[in-house]
Amino acid sequence: MIFNIMNKSILLKKKVIQQFTIMFLVIAVFAFLGSCTITETVIEEPSWKLVEELDGANKIILNSYVTTDSLYYYISTHSEFWKCNHIKSNPIFCYNYWPCITQTLEYKPIIYDLVSAYISEDKTEIQLALNEIDSWNIIPEYISIWDIDSTFSDNARLAMSSFTQPVGAFNNQNQFLTVVMGNSGVNFCLIDYTFDDTNSGIKITSMQKNYYLYGCWPYNDIISFDSRFFVALCTVPYLVYPNGDTVAIEDIPWSCLEFFTFNDTLYAFTSNFQIYITYDSGENWELFGQLSTWVSCFEIAGKLCCHRDDDIHEINFNTGEVKELDNWGLEGNEITSINEFNGKVYITTLSGIFYRNVDEFFTYKEDDGKEKGKLTFEKNKRI
Repeated sequence: MIFNIMNKSILLKKKVIQQFTIMFLVIAVFAFLGSCTITETVIEEPSWKLVEELDGANKIILNSYVTTDSLYYYISTHSEFWKCNHIKSNPIFCYNYWPCITQTLEYKPIIYDLVSAYISEDKTEIQLALNEIDSWNIIPEYISIWDIDSTFSDNARLAMSSFTQPVGAFNNQNQFLTVVMGNSGVNFCLIDYTFDDTNSGIKITSMQKNYYLYGCWPYNDIISFDSRFFVALCTVPYLVYPNGDTVAIEDIPWSCLEFFTFNDTLYAFTSNFQIYITYDSGENWELFGQLSTWVSCFEIAGKLCCHRDDDIHEINFNTGEVKELDNWGLEGNEITSINEFNGKVYITTLSGIFYRNVDEFFTYKEDDGKEKGKLTFEKNKRI
């Protein structure tokens, strides 16, 4: 009996010890948890946001253009024309470009104030269309290259070869200039038009092949400035006047990659990365400076910027300083155009359209200290 009492006493002590041990462990765990700081993980959004209405790998945006009222852009894959305006910032569908609804146009369409220009898939036809048509189908004005000049050979074609080359250029005098490769040479073709109440809303008043140059293909760029046209061929650039007169720009001894404007001044960017400037609308040119590599230049908020692939930089022509801008969210998206509209900067790419506020655009990346591959600019000391 004494032995049983002793066993019960020992078991009771063990039970009490176990209970105290469990209580101590519970108190210790709660004390530990109370001393911990719970940190919430915040996932930051990229600086550049994708316009979700146009999301998808098939949304190839080849070009955009800004008027006082709207931002227009053209989606190649479905041949769709869209816009944003001051009232509604979300994309507004304008029209499908008939008869190319199921085609993917591979060349850069040109959008101007009231009218746009496209070319047919076989590169034998120019099509002009009004921008403000709220319809699923539009009726463009069709212009065959043989309408311009019946002497073109059967294998003549419009001279575009990639999505980076514009199909032509409009000036402010209702004229359109394009380039035809035919009869073993390059032909500058000038089209005059007016607006009327016909089905297309456009009336062609005259067409002419105003210049012929043997060889010299392809071309890189066409723009208009002060009603004149500037064509960047693979040899020397050319100036085309509104009356059709054409002259080679001999002050620039290199082929041009592009023309661009900044502060209402015209510049040319050459194949050896030099920048030339003109102060008299293209009559005379002089060397302005040297960049270290190829870029495409544009103006945002009164500042000169440039892009290459998915990178963006700001260039100061006065100091020569070049700063790389934040492109978080754009990585891997090849840029096709950049425009400022309604307090935002819109960037079109081959996989969608991105945007951010203008006041956030000039956010700079930290300098990593690496000199290799860094974009640099050196101004001509004689200017």
